[in-house]
Amino acid sequence: MHKEFRQIIQFILVTWILSACANKAPIEQFPDITFSHLNAFKINTAKIVVENQFHQPIKTPHIEHTLRMPPRTAIESWLKERFQPFGSSGILSLIIQDATVTREPLAIDKSLKGRLTKQQSVIYKMIARARLQIKDKNGKIMATASASVERSLTAREDLSLNDRDRLLLEMVSDLMSDFNNSIEPNIYSHFKPWLK
Repeated sequence: MHKEFRQIIQFILVTWILSACANKAPIEQFPDITFSHLNAFKINTAKIVVENQFHQPIKTPHIEHTLRMPPRTAIESWLKERFQPFGSSGILSLIIQDATVTREPLAIDKSLKGRLTKQQSVIYKMIARARLQIKDKNGKIMATASASVERSLTAREDLSLNDRDRLLLEMVSDLMSDFNNSIEPNIYSHFKPWLK
């Protein structure tokens, strides 16, 4: 009986250890970045198109492909939510020139003091650069508006994956707010004849 009791305890311990290993931290669901709170531009063109000139390298230090909503996707969403075409001819083109996101390590203090503190160990950098063009029915460029914005942020070495995802999503959101604030005056200035 003593042997059977020991086997039951061992079975319970092994089962408990395996179940503890199998439980992963829940993946947090984050809200999408939207621009629906901003008034849409009604623009006198027949359609809106996106031309992506940015080809993301899938190698270090680039991490665009790991983000839930990279800047390229956010810029495309911005265009779809901010512009409503109502015309019978002409095209509004958005040319995405750069939507880089990089992650680079920072030098950390390896002394005893450094090991006892949580240090900033990585820097994230983001760029959003794009140009809007209105073309007539023959493809002639009639007006242009552009913006280029950058953001950078350092993060601590003990950042969890969920916290990292939240941090990067907030960074993209802030980057797009900067992009919108930068390009909006140019839209009002250069696209005035096409706005309703």
